[in-house]
Order: sequence, then structure tokens, then C-alpha cells
Amino acid sequence: MTLSELGTKELSVIEKVRRLTPRRPLTLNEAYRLSELQATKLREYTDNDTEPRARFDAILKLDNITVKTVPNYRLMDHIAGMSRFKDGHWLILVDENTVHGRRRFTLAHELKHVIDHQLAPLIYSGFAYGDEERRKTHIENICQHFAACYLVPKTLLKRAWGSGIQNIDALSGLFQVSLTAMEVRLKQVGLIEQGPKRDITTYFRRELLLLPGEATSVICGV
Repeated sequence: MTLSELGTKELSVIEKVRRLTPRRPLTLNEAYRLSELQATKLREYTDNDTEPRARFDAILKLDNITVKTVPNYRLMDHIAGMSRFKDGHWLILVDENTVHGRRRFTLAHELKHVIDHQLAPLIYSGFAYGDEERRKTHIENICQHFAACYLVPKTLLKRAWGSGIQNIDALSGLFQVSLTAMEVRLKQVGLIEQGPKRDITTYFRRELLLLPGEATSVICGV
């Protein structure tokens, strides 16, 4: 039974987000763009798209989704959460031993797995050309991107930044995410540098590869 077949008003929130998914294999870029669109719409459909702090109220009230925090020994090694679907019901487990921001990120990550349920084998079938481990890594990264977009929407982050809130600690408190998640999101949105800035001269030259003993040559502007 699908979520739409359960027929409640609350469950239609998940189903409406799921219906944004094309019924065909996606490219990696399409999958990332879709995850951001779904995160944006999930905020919108739950009247949760104007305040920085993402709320999970509507999700936690869904009849067929149960969210529990558990000690990390009850989870598989090196994971912060997991989701299971059985008999028309979702159980999402979140590591209670992680910090508040990490727990919120984990829950948002698992929601993407819920949204992708039944569609994942189709939409991710073209990833990694048969390398199953690499395909799984791509899927997990897409769920991470969904979580980042849900917890820290680009529009709201830019609005906060433009209003003068440009300290990572202040922003992580405003959006209730970890410092690491906020730093990554600021880099994704382009509000801070991805890494050390290159010397300006390196953008306008190409050094030739030479054999030992040959003089060094630089061609400028190529």
C-alpha cells in the first residue's frame, strides 16, 4: 500500500512531494536539483517556509510514520539513523547520543528515503554504471543534500546573511543545525569560499610539461 492509498490529509503531504519525482532514471545533476525542489516544497506544504528553524511537527503527527531516538548501539556501525518500511508503516530511528543539530539533520535525511520509497530503484538506476557501492554513496549524498536544503533553505540563508547575520555560530543557532552543517551549506550557496583562493596569476597561464633539462616556458593567456 502506498502513502497515497492510506488516504489521510496528513499523508498527502509526503505523497505530494513524491509526485514531483519523474518516473524515469535521473542523471546525478537532476537528482540533486530534485532533492532541493522536494525540500523546498515540503517546507511549503507544511506551512514551514518563512522561519529559519525547520519544524517537524506535521511529519511527527503522520499516522504511518513513527520517529524514535535510540542509543547508538541499536544502530548499525557508523550511522546516525535508519528507516524501515513494514506493513504500511515507517519506523525512523535516530541516534539519541548525537547533538541536537545532528539529530535534526539525520531525521531530514531519512525523510528523503521515505519520499524515494519504491521509486529509488528506477530513478537511481543509471548511477555509477553498475558499481553498487558507488551508487549507494551517490544516493546517501543526495539524501544529505535534501536534508541541508530542508534545514537551511537557500533563500532564507541568503536573507539572514543579507540582514547582517554572517557569523557561523549565530547562523547555526538560528537554523538549529551543527556548525559543520552550516559551514558546508554556506559553501554550497556560495556565501563563503570553498577553499583557499588561488593566486590570481594562475587563472591566466598554463605551464608546459617539460622533459628533464629543458628550460621552463610559460604561455600567458592560453
